[in-house]
Amino acid sequence: MARRADPLGSNHGIAVLLALAALAAACSSTNSDGAIAESTTPSDPAAETGNTEAQPVEEDGPVAAPVRHPSSHRPIYFVMPDRFANGDPSNDTAGIDGGPLDHGFDPTRKGFHHGGDLAGLTGKLDYIADMGFGAIWITPPFTNRYVQGNGTLDGSSSSYHGYWQVDFTTIDPHLGTNDEMHDFIAAAHDRDIHVYFDIVVNHTGDVISYADGDYAFWAQSARPYLDADGNEFDPADFAGGDAFPELDPATSFAHEPIFASPELATIKAPDWLNDVTLYHNRGDSTFNGESNTYGDFFGLDDLFTEHPRVVDGMIELYGDVIETWDIDGFRIDTMKHVNHEFWAAFAPAMTAKATELGKDDFIMFGEVFGTDPILQSSFTNIGVPATLDFITSTAIDIHLAGGAGTVLAEGFDDDDWFTDADNNASMQVTFFGNHDEGRMGHLIDRSSPNASDDELLAKARMGLDLLWFTRGAPVLYYGDEQGFTGDGGDQLARHDMFASETPEYLDDDLIGTDATAADDNFDTGHPLYRHVAALSAFRAEHAAALVDGAQITHRLDSPVFAMSRMHRDERVEYLVFTNSNPVLTVPARIDPLTDAATFTSLWGPDMAVTTDEAGEIVVEVPPLTTLVLRADTAQVPPAEPTSIRLVRPTNDALVPTARYRFEAEIDDMRYAEVTFAVSVDGGPAQIVGVDDAPPYRVYWSNAHLPDEAQIEVHATVADGSGRTETDSAFATLGER
Repeated sequence: MARRADPLGSNHGIAVLLALAALAAACSSTNSDGAIAESTTPSDPAAETGNTEAQPVEEDGPVAAPVRHPSSHRPIYFVMPDRFANGDPSNDTAGIDGGPLDHGFDPTRKGFHHGGDLAGLTGKLDYIADMGFGAIWITPPFTNRYVQGNGTLDGSSSSYHGYWQVDFTTIDPHLGTNDEMHDFIAAAHDRDIHVYFDIVVNHTGDVISYADGDYAFWAQSARPYLDADGNEFDPADFAGGDAFPELDPATSFAHEPIFASPELATIKAPDWLNDVTLYHNRGDSTFNGESNTYGDFFGLDDLFTEHPRVVDGMIELYGDVIETWDIDGFRIDTMKHVNHEFWAAFAPAMTAKATELGKDDFIMFGEVFGTDPILQSSFTNIGVPATLDFITSTAIDIHLAGGAGTVLAEGFDDDDWFTDADNNASMQVTFFGNHDEGRMGHLIDRSSPNASDDELLAKARMGLDLLWFTRGAPVLYYGDEQGFTGDGGDQLARHDMFASETPEYLDDDLIGTDATAADDNFDTGHPLYRHVAALSAFRAEHAAALVDGAQITHRLDSPVFAMSRMHRDERVEYLVFTNSNPVLTVPARIDPLTDAATFTSLWGPDMAVTTDEAGEIVVEVPPLTTLVLRADTAQVPPAEPTSIRLVRPTNDALVPTARYRFEAEIDDMRYAEVTFAVSVDGGPAQIVGVDDAPPYRVYWSNAHLPDEAQIEVHATVADGSGRTETDSAFATLGER
């Protein structure tokens, strides 16, 4: 047996601290007339990819529409197939003789296979479709190394979760056959449900052992890489290139890689994955420093993603996956543990392959564990459209625990880090509770341990409301619609939807029902199931504002979170309020974007609120309630052009960082779009991002440019009046 992989599960991360750039302000201004950009619909390719074409600049800067991606219209149902529905008990042991340590099946143990499969998932597609889901994300489906650990039941676990893949050409027989996967995807497509595969490029299943029997991580400073001739080298110097030093498995690595038995030497497919020199071989990650990308992730075989053979192999492998299985997107596991140069090559190649196959709405979203917007957005800025939104998930958790609405507002204030020419936070994938951190019900129960079932149910509804009404594509983790709770993350959050035999699940108290984990839990009458269905229908009906519209938050020092949503064409304002206080009705005073309007409720208790003489409204928000109100009139375009001030950079500023904040201010609280563009050394202006919510900012990536390059920055506002105004400044790139 190869060395131990983590017996507790598949997918862990180390949270990182939130970091923000400091604000600076100054101003200069110039004004001119122009024309607003034409509307871009969600199906328009310009809305999916951004407008980066160089445009001549006279007095006005170039303008473009804010980026939107059609996948955001599709709420996502996240399924771990082994725990969902067992449609074919004959594949429970994958046709392997012996006991659980051979085939991995033991439904009484939370860390082993329980029997769910593709036949069961296909049979429950109507259950999923009736909640209004437009996409299903499934955990990795290919053949795994089935059992890993120390050779005992208590010290081992199975690959029920799918993250220990070794053969990327065949569906894991615990789940079914290749034909059954094709049938599932075809049946989903018949219901207009897209299918997203969870993919892993950071590692494979644990097959490689070390000759020295030691799995401690060694830094390069202590044991550098050596080429086949014994010369030291740093792989980072070759990342992103076409060449790489020749390697000798006996001498090149911190640990000499070997196979514990001959059959392990050929277990992986495609065959290139069996080459031990294509792995880092430095020991188990400590999740610090260079071990984050060079270390074995909980003992799994860590691919040498700086090596061009690995880059080319993964591009070919997953390009074939898109074509062979006719899938519609990737969720990317352990993204932050892979070097950025890999993603800069991989992501555009996947987009190109999908486009070649006519999949213009193909989406990729990566797992970057932590709440640091700089780290999160560093991946979306190099070609990956989105990441899983841990920032919003954390803010929802705090808000539902009684935190002020400003917690959410401050979380969304980080959205500008994700704005560039091709992406923005409207493409983020939002969630609240998952298979690693713990279920939604567990998070709510943890923060409100003495709450009644009615209060827990109300908080669960509000958590779902926040996912469905805020920007991005919402994810529901399977079973949360049945009120599953659990006792924590990882294995304690991976319940069976069918009648469970696992003791750790059987003692759970489910939210909103008298059912237990000993029952089948596919109750279409469960209040959370019905709530999700109602949310999806409402969101689809009002998609212009709630999916494609701008999101503008209002800061309130109270338990109420408030925001405006408005579509650039309709310009009809929607107001969304949530009150996390479980007892008190809380008044919320805000200054909406629309003057002299009456706002009538569409979701929540009936009410109508009219702006006062100051242009403000006061809304009484009941406890643990979500309100959605809509204005009775569209926002009127301004009589005079909206002026704009570029406050960063100022003229003659020095740009000191490789990601630099551009920021502008306008003189009115109304819907507007600000396009930022940069001209380098007198060249044509290139659009670097469009922001449709104050504060108007983008964070410009410029590491590819030389020191002392001269730039001219343009900020152009379009306000619906048919005119634009531009302010500009000159700056110099420093030593960054």
